[in-house]
Amino acid sequence: MDSLELEEQLRLLLAEGQKIEAIKVYRERTGAGLAEAKDAVEALEAGKRLPSQGMTDPESDKELIALLEQGQKIEAIRMYREKTGAGLKEAKDAVEALAAKHGLPVGRSGCAGVVLLCLAGLGALTIPGLLLTTKSESARPRTAETAVFPPRDR
Repeated sequence: MDSLELEEQLRLLLAEGQKIEAIKVYRERTGAGLAEAKDAVEALEAGKRLPSQGMTDPESDKELIALLEQGQKIEAIRMYREKTGAGLKEAKDAVEALAAKHGLPVGRSGCAGVVLLCLAGLGALTIPGLLLTTKSESARPRTAETAVFPPRDR
């Protein structure tokens, strides 16, 4: 479906009073976020044309799918941005939507890796023998005579 067919489909839905369905169709086809899809459908409703941003042709979709099948999500997002001029968030959402549409697994990253790293760091704080000092204590250099060692089990 090209952008003219999409626009025609959305106009028919709007004529039938199915604005929410039109937004859903726009999101599915373009991978746009909710706000972007709503703005596009409302622009169409006001007599304007759909923005071309966020639309890819079938050949580009095939290239994106091939990248996703190889686990190259970042490269797929980069390619999507180059072809459409979309922002990073929109491109990421569109690529993930395309992957979901074709049943491809997409590793979701985000703050989970950072959280795990922080938890691992906190785990280090509970290791026996690790000494935590206050800021004033850590400013003093330690020598063999002033070193503080954890108590030994007897």
